[in-house]
Amino acid sequence: MKKIIIGLLLFFISLEAGYIKESVEAHKKGEHKKVANIYEKACNEDKKASACYNLGILYMGSEGIKKDVNKALGYYNRACDDNFSSACYNLGFIYSIGKDVSKDINKAIALYDKACKANNGSACNNLGRLYEEGKEVKIDEKKAVDYYRQSCSNYDEMGCSNLAYMYAHAKGVKQDYKSAIKLYTKACDSKVAVACENLGFLYENAQGVTQNYKKAAELYRKACDYLGSKGCNNLAILHIKGNGVVQDYKKAKGLFKKACDKGLKVACTNHKLIDGI
Repeated sequence: MKKIIIGLLLFFISLEAGYIKESVEAHKKGEHKKVANIYEKACNEDKKASACYNLGILYMGSEGIKKDVNKALGYYNRACDDNFSSACYNLGFIYSIGKDVSKDINKAIALYDKACKANNGSACNNLGRLYEEGKEVKIDEKKAVDYYRQSCSNYDEMGCSNLAYMYAHAKGVKQDYKSAIKLYTKACDSKVAVACENLGFLYENAQGVTQNYKKAAELYRKACDYLGSKGCNNLAILHIKGNGVVQDYKKAKGLFKKACDKGLKVACTNHKLIDGI
């Protein structure tokens, strides 16, 4: 099953409470230019890396601020140079997708690596994904495992889920369902939908565990609640078969529709098929 790609970290770092508090008040009043001025003073005069980072976010296209990619990159670079890992991560993401800049995967990897070494779990996870999938770099599953392990150790639960996937499918490591289940459970408990889906699949298909349809249904339901389209689809199939849940075509139809609305094509097909029953 495919794993979610972590996107741009778009949050305001609540450090240096003085200027942050002032900017929050200005933001509440809709004084967007004032917010930028506050951050510019903190970045340029007070040398606050977090303020430069927040300016990078603002100039990438925030409410009330005209998008200016060059300014955003400049501020992100200043924050990254001051070892503010989230800025390095965001720069890495920007260069990896090439939406507002020329795509440069080598630059992205260098930035992700810097952020990962500064214990940014999301950066480690994205590096792991690059080396696992091998779309833009040579596949290196052992390196991917190492990065996922770093990601998980740095509290990025998607990294834990991806590491579990590697253990379950013997990619870069010896197959180890016990470790996979432990990691999937940790990530699922943190509301990572794909981890709940993958763990449910193991219970449904007796891979590394005793077959348990009821447990699989519980996990698919969690995934569905966490906006996981495959969780909704798989739970619907259990309702059709009556495995671990009451057989209920009406409920299955609703779940297929929910998964279809989330963009899962197979669920759309399933919804049309059940419509004729």
